[in-house]
Amino acid sequence: MVLLAGKISVECARGDLEPASAAPSKAAHYDAGDLRLSFRVAVHGIQLAGIEDRQTGISLAREGSPLFSLVLRQAASGKERILASSDGWRKTRLRHRATGLDLSWTEPAEAAFDGLSVTAVADPDANRNAWHWTLRVENRSREWILRSVIFPQIDLADLGESGAVLFPRGPGEVQRGLWGRDFQYHGNYPDGWCSMQFMAAYREANPATGLYLGAHDPWGSTKSLEVKSDPKSRQVRLSLNVPASNLDRVGNGYTSSGEVVWQLLRGDWFDAATVYRSWARRQARWWPRLTREGRADTPAWMRELPAWVMTGGGPGECVPAVKRFRETLGLPVGFHWYNWHQVPFDNDYPHYFPTKTGFADGVAALQSAGVFAMPYINGRLWDSHDRGAEDFEFTRLALPSATKQDDHQPFLESYGSKETNGQPVRLAVMCPTTSLWQKKVREIVLRLLKDEGTRGVYIDQIAAAAPKLCMDTRHNHPAGGGHWWTEGYWELLDGIRRAMPSDCMLTTECNAEPFIRWFDGYLTWHWQHDGQVPAFPAIYGGTIQMFGRAYRGGPTQDLALRMKAGQQWVYGEQIGWFDPALASESSNFEFLKKIIGARWNYRRYFHAGEMARPPRLVGSIPRVKADWQWSGEWWVTTDAVLAGAWGIPSEKRWLLLFANVSDQAVKASVDWNLRAVGLSDSGLRCAVSKDGNPPEEFSPNSRLFGNTLEFQPQSVQVWELRQHSPHE
Repeated sequence: MVLLAGKISVECARGDLEPASAAPSKAAHYDAGDLRLSFRVAVHGIQLAGIEDRQTGISLAREGSPLFSLVLRQAASGKERILASSDGWRKTRLRHRATGLDLSWTEPAEAAFDGLSVTAVADPDANRNAWHWTLRVENRSREWILRSVIFPQIDLADLGESGAVLFPRGPGEVQRGLWGRDFQYHGNYPDGWCSMQFMAAYREANPATGLYLGAHDPWGSTKSLEVKSDPKSRQVRLSLNVPASNLDRVGNGYTSSGEVVWQLLRGDWFDAATVYRSWARRQARWWPRLTREGRADTPAWMRELPAWVMTGGGPGECVPAVKRFRETLGLPVGFHWYNWHQVPFDNDYPHYFPTKTGFADGVAALQSAGVFAMPYINGRLWDSHDRGAEDFEFTRLALPSATKQDDHQPFLESYGSKETNGQPVRLAVMCPTTSLWQKKVREIVLRLLKDEGTRGVYIDQIAAAAPKLCMDTRHNHPAGGGHWWTEGYWELLDGIRRAMPSDCMLTTECNAEPFIRWFDGYLTWHWQHDGQVPAFPAIYGGTIQMFGRAYRGGPTQDLALRMKAGQQWVYGEQIGWFDPALASESSNFEFLKKIIGARWNYRRYFHAGEMARPPRLVGSIPRVKADWQWSGEWWVTTDAVLAGAWGIPSEKRWLLLFANVSDQAVKASVDWNLRAVGLSDSGLRCAVSKDGNPPEEFSPNSRLFGNTLEFQPQSVQVWELRQHSPHE
């Protein structure tokens, strides 16, 4: 069957597929451009038989896992059962219509499941080689509660030695060779270790092909994403699991929030990020309003800030060291101030006041010296014994607004801190939809900004910790899943932003995407994994400032520091989250001054621009390896020379960034597609700055691209490309 523009092509099937027997039908093929889906239909179920790239003939997914699984709980017994798409039905149908596919499952084979039915709709996008899915579960059962919907479940075909899988831990991470080794990733979205709603698998060798799987959910609803390998069967499974709403009710149902998109991917992680970015810009409710200079609602000083330090204590313990760092660096610095309060850390929250003596004076002294003070508070937790070992206000005031489990007991967490009686501190997770918690966080933040004079507040854990499936319906939200968690924080943060001074900002921990519009910065301290790639900056560069890695010790700490700072530089982050004592360590500080100085000199690109595909270095590029000490020994390997690209497309201005983090010179040539960013050879000029020296102008093709260059040890280079018209 020939594919017509905007139409769906079908092989082996016409109209409805309603088999008269339990035997599966011959596979029926349905095409959206070059992306082919195949199904087998039987009375008892419908099975995804495969996904194929028609142009290359390469199989992307094979028959295996059911298309969906419903997790059901019997209200009377508490027992859980699974009802899947591939079996357990008396009636199924796959109907082809001119604009897509309708799939239905009705009349479960077990009488106990009477009243359950499922419909799925798949709409093709031939121009993008994509299928857009929605799914609906009707539950008229009198005894079963729908707990979650696992959809889709795709068993990836082995893509060979060059096969790679992208998933959304931190900034994004790529793992290779998963078909031959044990691997599992489980991410609870939205949190810092599952920051976005898409995954991808692709071949890095020719012919290039792969599959993008994205949940295009504009509300950022609670869900989990999973990658799981089975080397015995050479299988890698991608799946999405969405908790249902109204988990307190028999007969609850489910309707997709947004769409699930399967799209042919002839590229790599950057191309997958570009697909997601295109959707997020148009539909994600957290995409901020941008101007020519980026976020107008973020103060200019925050957009431009090049570096951060982090320490804590009373003013006498930290202010002098922070001021020395600022003076030695000679540039503005942000200061993340911990333990400014009299209560211990992770204890007696949220009773932060009174402050330690002289806190407001210390803030003023720092800010007069060019340091922007940002104190720490927690945005999720209330200590269940909130005055030493005493239950002061928790039960009387906070407990009704805490998140609740199935047994209506509060969700409690511990982080190693101790009460005065030696018992672990148990902190209750507060529900963001409740007026008590919204008012409490707003009161703390505004007191710091207005009374203590800080220029920002760090509200911990909001973009780091996954939602709790709160069962307390007195909070005016449905029990369990949905998008009420994100909406609750949006309302909380809206209240703060309306009342806060105009030249102030808010940040939070980690980088879960649904809160971008309400924060000015994300603390990306957890971007510490081997194999990570800057997918998050590729999508959200210019929408929020990212800052902070955990810089730690060990025998390889100097190399680890350069690797982290170099990666921050090319990822577009504000550099640091250092201990201010680092200023006295000259061996490290000289390299940091180059990085931070370059970040400052070209700062506009990182708040008014966007990330482009990083340049590729051609040649024998050494690899470096260091213990990043994220959790015990934590070995990370990167290229010796790290590279990135940022630009302002409307002005035809682009930066190529390079940092040799090793102790050896590296020879390589640079490959970068000028046309992909709208540049051409004609009228192109390039100004090259090395290690902070004044830039030297070149004609790029004669001196830079394609020629072997030498990157000196511990060096930093910036190439600024500008397209000039013939009349300039």
